[in-house]
Amino acid sequence: MSRIKIIKNVALVAGAIPAIAMAQVTSSEGSSTTENSLGTVTVTGTAPGAETEHTGSYTTGQTAAATKLPLSIRETPQSVSVMTRQRMDDQQLTSVQSVLQNATGISASAYDSERVNYYSRGFQIDSYQFDGIPTTSVNGSGFLDTAFYDRIEVVRGATGLLTGAGNPSASINLIRKRPTKQFSASASVSAGSWDNYRAVADISTPLNKEGTVRGRFVGLYQDRHSYLDYYRQRREGAYGIIEADITSSTILSVGYDYQDIKPRGTTWAGLPLWFSNGTSTNWDVSKSPATDWSRYENTISNGFASLEHFFDNGWTGKAIFNQQRVNSHARYFSVSGYPNQTTGLGMTATALGQNTSIKQDSIDVMATGPFSLFGRNHELVIGAMTSKRTTNDESTGYIYPTTAIGNFYNWSGHYPEPDWDAYGYKPTDTVIRQSGLYGAARFSLADPLKVIVGGRVSRYDIAQKSTTTTFNYRRNGEVTPYVGILYDLNKTYTAYASYTAIFNPQNYRDRNNQVLAPTKGKNKEVGLKGEYLDGRVNASLSVFDTRLDNVAQSDTGQRLPDGTQAYYAAQGTKSQGYDFEIQGELLRNWNLSLGISHFTASDSKGARLSTTLPRTTARLFSTYRFDGDLNNLTVGGGVNWQSMSYQSSSSPSGTTNVVQQPYALVSLLGRYKINQNVDLSLNVNNLFDKRYTLMNGFYGQVLYGEPRNFMLTLNYKM
Repeated sequence: MSRIKIIKNVALVAGAIPAIAMAQVTSSEGSSTTENSLGTVTVTGTAPGAETEHTGSYTTGQTAAATKLPLSIRETPQSVSVMTRQRMDDQQLTSVQSVLQNATGISASAYDSERVNYYSRGFQIDSYQFDGIPTTSVNGSGFLDTAFYDRIEVVRGATGLLTGAGNPSASINLIRKRPTKQFSASASVSAGSWDNYRAVADISTPLNKEGTVRGRFVGLYQDRHSYLDYYRQRREGAYGIIEADITSSTILSVGYDYQDIKPRGTTWAGLPLWFSNGTSTNWDVSKSPATDWSRYENTISNGFASLEHFFDNGWTGKAIFNQQRVNSHARYFSVSGYPNQTTGLGMTATALGQNTSIKQDSIDVMATGPFSLFGRNHELVIGAMTSKRTTNDESTGYIYPTTAIGNFYNWSGHYPEPDWDAYGYKPTDTVIRQSGLYGAARFSLADPLKVIVGGRVSRYDIAQKSTTTTFNYRRNGEVTPYVGILYDLNKTYTAYASYTAIFNPQNYRDRNNQVLAPTKGKNKEVGLKGEYLDGRVNASLSVFDTRLDNVAQSDTGQRLPDGTQAYYAAQGTKSQGYDFEIQGELLRNWNLSLGISHFTASDSKGARLSTTLPRTTARLFSTYRFDGDLNNLTVGGGVNWQSMSYQSSSSPSGTTNVVQQPYALVSLLGRYKINQNVDLSLNVNNLFDKRYTLMNGFYGQVLYGEPRNFMLTLNYKM
């Protein structure tokens, strides 16, 4: 899309912002308190805090996800989205995967039922954080349960200031629930389509009379089948934390969370798109090429401790340690080829066994607080991070079983499991060490004008050893800048501009057998943010330009000494577009989340980049609780829409573009409050039973998405 068209679309979207200001006036009645609109939270002239639990809100009053400075969304010079506890509960977003599928500016590209990559602005997301502690993408991270988290924050663009190495896409920050000084307990049980059963219990309590020691425990269990034949998944998890006020100014927290995710009947790729004669196939949505023994099991655990001290001068110091362990056990199976349209014959099998264990130790020490300079007050954050990530991976490599597939029309999932040990496992061991010093200062140059200037100096060290190769790479003194300018137009609107950066080492080699320099990501962004109704509504409109240089491209005809492909570093990969978002309580009892995102991306030669991703996405979800005699009833609904995408694929008739046409998925919510403690809710997804694909064209295969389904949930809260 041309820049002129982008500007026109941005102008149309911007027209929605004044309507919010009108809503601010319309909703002025009762605006001094949110008791009728935000549950138990009372507003007395200050914005909501960072925590979203028990607020009933679709936004947050504070986030440190972009700079570690505790700022409101309006004060943050980047595109930030927050998936609150209330939104996750309303829409039954029980996995990180479901959260990202409903987040503004995020799109997915699937290889099969388990392996899903997420993208923002055309680039893959490879940065996750737990309570602000960065880690790279985790095996099975999309299937992490959300029961442990107060909110999930998404910062789009380059986030190298806090995450270190990565892509200029986005960073996902999972913020855990904290103990409360008052006793509270809740439980829920759910039943849904395809024998989907789920239970969650959550207890928070003071552990002494004064409440200076308090604890919280969350437990979950889910057992479900699927619209896909042979697929079933069991998910178990537990989270515990103890928080103690060592002094009136010092808090010590120690906790542990664990999730065990065991799917069976997992797919590895999809169904054939064509028959051997070139005719398109038309499989049932439920048909699966998996076996009853194929699996991709993951256990993910985090042990963590933090010590936080509040100084009398307004400064806060904090030290956090996190140890993450991941163990995955995969037994893959797929079918390939083009079946005969009449006989169903012609398919072949491929299998692979893989075991992976990951351990990452991370430490973050930081201090933040105010300081005075030239008669004005400013804020500063300084800190240091270090991490060591050890990965032990063993794989059988591709196995080609000789047992015939037979007539694929009659595929039942029964197929002999290979003797994995007989093939043997080839190990690959990788150690990645990262460390960095970071800092950012927020200068108040004038009452309406703020400037945030920061940077990070990083060290990155990777060592990898396998049975055939050894790879070592070190990068010292990598400087990552951060600049943001904000100007308050009035008490409601702030205009901003920012420049952020990130780098990512790579192990590709050039024709001289030298490792390519790290990729360099840069994000320029300008926008307008609005804050309404004492911070209960946030809106933003941004235009971005994202660049990625030193991208590895195949060097045609050039081989390395070991015979593998040589690469060269290409410049000029870019993505341009806009984001629009509004989240919060527009009117009393009316929550809304609306996000629209568009990008165009091209590689160094001007060719379209990431064609498998939709260029435009729109995410809408809203709820309304009635007044008067119907005040126990809440209704809601949403639409997820995405534009066309395509992938080039080889068919029996030659290379062709496989297109996924634009589609919209509609969801509904109905909730009835039975009494003060109990409510019953019904969620319906894909209301109109839209047929769509999760993967379309990858190696000539297709995988369909979920048809219409429902979930009935009974909630109890004390």
